[in-house]
Amino acid sequence: MIRLISDPTVWAEHLRAGRRDEVCAWLQANGLDPLAVLSTHPTTIENTAAGPVIWCVVIEKDSAVPEQRTVPLVVPPPAHWPVHETAEQR
Repeated sequence: MIRLISDPTVWAEHLRAGRRDEVCAWLQANGLDPLAVLSTHPTTIENTAAGPVIWCVVIEKDSAVPEQRTVPLVVPPPAHWPVHETAEQR
């Protein structure tokens, strides 16, 4: 299963539910800069042979080019967040 954490539609859902700060804190707890993670691209949790990872697209402060970032899932998303699954493969 690939769990969709955010994309433009789900991000809007997080905002309407008042979860912006919670999502940002979750990204930070997993070693990601929430200001660098692009909400215009999917952020997913995927199972790999090495364990679950977060896959996202970031654009660093001094860069003009977005890049794919994969980091180990250290802190799972809160249980009260909605679960959205996607069949999208990397």
